Amino acid sequence: MTLIHLLLVLVKSIGISDSWFLVMQFVYSSPNPGRAAATVAPLAVSVGVVAFSLTSFPMSGSPLLFTLKVLASGLLSGYLVHLIVRKQFGSLLGAYCAVPSTESNEEKGLVRFLKHVDGPTGTQLRIVYGVFGYLQVLSACFMSFAHGANDVANAIGPISAALSILHGSGLNGGQIAISTDVLAWGGFGIVAGLLIWGYRVIATIGKKITELTPTRGFAAEFAAATVVVVASRLGLPISATHTLVGAVMGVGFARGLNSVRSETMKEIALSWFVTIPAGALLAVVYTYLLTSLIAYGL
Repeated sequence: MTLIHLLLVLVKSIGISDSWFLVMQFVYSSPNPGRAAATVAPLAVSVGVVAFSLTSFPMSGSPLLFTLKVLASGLLSGYLVHLIVRKQFGSLLGAYCAVPSTESNEEKGLVRFLKHVDGPTGTQLRIVYGVFGYLQVLSACFMSFAHGANDVANAIGPISAALSILHGSGLNGGQIAISTDVLAWGGFGIVAGLLIWGYRVIATIGKKITELTPTRGFAAEFAAATVVVVASRLGLPISATHTLVGAVMGVGFARGLNSVRSETMKEIALSWFVTIPAGALLAVVYTYLLTSLIAYGL
């Protein structure tokens, strides 16, 4: 992935995460944030499932039927989340737990929004974090799907092409015959890497870039997953990790430039600049060694 490509991915993920974070802030500024969160949650899930379906469902048959399937999936998912939220928090969503309104009549619009930008407290905070805690599980699953659709495919692409040539099938119109066994090994490698070294990346993204809460985490994961899945649909090999870092930066920038830890970002940016030439150099070395060994053996 080129540097320009990487910058475009970061800009897109930051922009989408900022947009979702603004939605979260309007929930916070509501007179009853808990009830607002319970209202926004089904809508957010519906939008996410529709986006997921658009990129995942096969485009076969009638376009009208395809559209109906996508919309039905989104509406059904949103309704199920509505039922779950009402069952878990229904007794806490009444007007009695609304945040008392103390601003004068002149305090309207942006002034009123900024007064509540720090978020709710007490019961309201429990409701908002509880609702978006459930949503973050869904957004994490969405991000995992996106990761498999792109990053695992990046790893499997070269070996699938090599196996196709080895078996004599070659490239058939730009398509590669992909073995299910190869896909399974790719998935196994992702899981094994997560179990062994994943905790270090989790700590960096989850704690060292900016302070994350369930609402901010949902906004970041949803934004990153959207960018990665759309790129996968277009056949573009991008980095899910780079995209997620950009999304986390986005929710941090939405709270102010000082909310993102510059030291951590410098380390991440340096690692990105180093890995591109390092990967190219190692590929040259390995190719030379393997070519020499094969020639010597022959």
